[in-house]
Amino acid sequence: MAEVREEAELGASVEEVWKLVGDFGGFVAAMGVPVELDGDGIGQTRTMSMGPEPMVERLEERDDAARRLVYSIVSGPMPVTGYRSTMQLSSAGDDRTILTWSSTFRPGEGMSDADAVQLGSGVYRGGIAAIQAHFGT
Repeated sequence: MAEVREEAELGASVEEVWKLVGDFGGFVAAMGVPVELDGDGIGQTRTMSMGPEPMVERLEERDDAARRLVYSIVSGPMPVTGYRSTMQLSSAGDDRTILTWSSTFRPGEGMSDADAVQLGSGVYRGGIAAIQAHFGT
């Protein structure tokens, strides 16, 4: 099982950041990725068109009090299985937030753990850069 973990500080309050991160489609849209939502609440899916094959993810958990969102990949171009990701917010003081984005998964056939981790880290760093552009660092 491979694991990815990226963390960054954002220049907004945890409440403000949660409004975006806690919105299953809002975070992706803020990164500039077209997203289509299907359903509501736990089990809701989001479909992102980022190339020839769309990525479909499912909302597994959303905890407003803990400011934690958990989702899984249903289907898509990423060569992984058993993917489960968590986005967790914590306060870093007045108008500052720490975003921790982590996942566990099994690399697809022919892909090493190291290559899969590198791919996942790249996706997370890109997403974090987009949200830092939105809220500041």
